[in-house]
Amino acid sequence: MSTPLDSHKYAKRLMEAGMSPALADIQAETTGELMNELNRISSKLEEVDAKNNAKIDLVESKLNTKIEQAELRLEAKIAECRAGVVRWVVGIAILQSSLLTGFMLKLLH
Repeated sequence: MSTPLDSHKYAKRLMEAGMSPALADIQAETTGELMNELNRISSKLEEVDAKNNAKIDLVESKLNTKIEQAELRLEAKIAECRAGVVRWVVGIAILQSSLLTGFMLKLLH
């Protein structure tokens, strides 16, 4: 928050610079009102920013949770596929060994 405007001091400086007292008072009063309005708007913006940051954090947390769940599902599917490939490789190796053993026995008889 900014420092409040000292309108009396501001009007005095305007009068010292050559402005008429009535005009200096109006200028100081108007400037004070503007400063107050700017401070009010600034406070509102800070509130909105804080709310938006909280919402962003919540959405980010939800997205991270969904990403982690998707990663876990993918890792499970990859492990399942890997196990299937290993079963196929072992099965083919056993079949190949059996065939080679059969051919070798056939050749020996």
